[in-house]
Amino acid sequence: MRIAIGLCTLAALMLLASPFPAGAAGAGAEPQKPAVAAGEGSAAYQLRYQFTPGEVFRCKVTHLTTVDTKIRGVSETVQTRSVSTKAWKITGVDPQGNTTFAYTVEDASMWQQHSGRPEVRYDSVKDKTPPPGYEHVADSLGQPMATITISPHGEIIRRERARPQFNPGIGELTIPLPAQAVKPGERWTKEGELPVRLPAGTVKRIKLRHVYQLKKVQTGVATIEARTEILTPVDDPAVQSQLVQRVKRGEVKFDVDAGRVLQQQMDIDETVIGFSGPDSMMKYLARLTEEMVQQENVARRTEPAPQ
Repeated sequence: MRIAIGLCTLAALMLLASPFPAGAAGAGAEPQKPAVAAGEGSAAYQLRYQFTPGEVFRCKVTHLTTVDTKIRGVSETVQTRSVSTKAWKITGVDPQGNTTFAYTVEDASMWQQHSGRPEVRYDSVKDKTPPPGYEHVADSLGQPMATITISPHGEIIRRERARPQFNPGIGELTIPLPAQAVKPGERWTKEGELPVRLPAGTVKRIKLRHVYQLKKVQTGVATIEARTEILTPVDDPAVQSQLVQRVKRGEVKFDVDAGRVLQQQMDIDETVIGFSGPDSMMKYLARLTEEMVQQENVARRTEPAPQ
């Protein structure tokens, strides 16, 4: 058995959908509360997504992965990097604050290095013809991938896919927000399930819980800590190897007044021993970052280069 990261997995930039079903989030206070800015410690904050019809919300998405495997004495390393611009083109906001938008990936720069093989690169801005395996990525860029409606809390109400999704990455489409106002130190959770294939060929659904905690609010920006917990006991390394991409931890910066994510970083650092025999090992490292793109930066990027 060999572990290989296909070319499609480079496209974590899409972040089109979470593998977990959207659901209501609940909140509960933790006994220990972190330090916050003076005068803000006792305040409760309503965290809501807010957009305006006609606007375009853009983010720069960077995804880095390194996967080291060793099976029967043979070691392999696969490294990938993708940088892209994703866009939400807001088409409507109803009286309840539910936002409908067209999801698009406008550009992508991608790279892969596999042990013993030539590296592969693709830059949609510079390359007229994509390398083999990237054709579907090139065809998708600039095209609406889906039309999605989310609630002010980040729940996906409706999703109509216009094109096949080629990778969900380690991120989620939205960060779920609590239904009620929260104070620094309080947390909320969202549970879901992830199907995994057992060695016998059957499918088992693993229960997960995403935990979020409001750490502080300073100058109108909320810092939210995020982590994933696996609720279903998993002892089989072959199953554990399928879960490593979902056990993430990170931090989100959310603009309370503007109602949107300014930036976020999610990290994965997992090692599985015995996933393909007693002498096998897999180490999975990944970092996904998103940062809101200012409109003037978008205009500058799209201007033609001087002759």
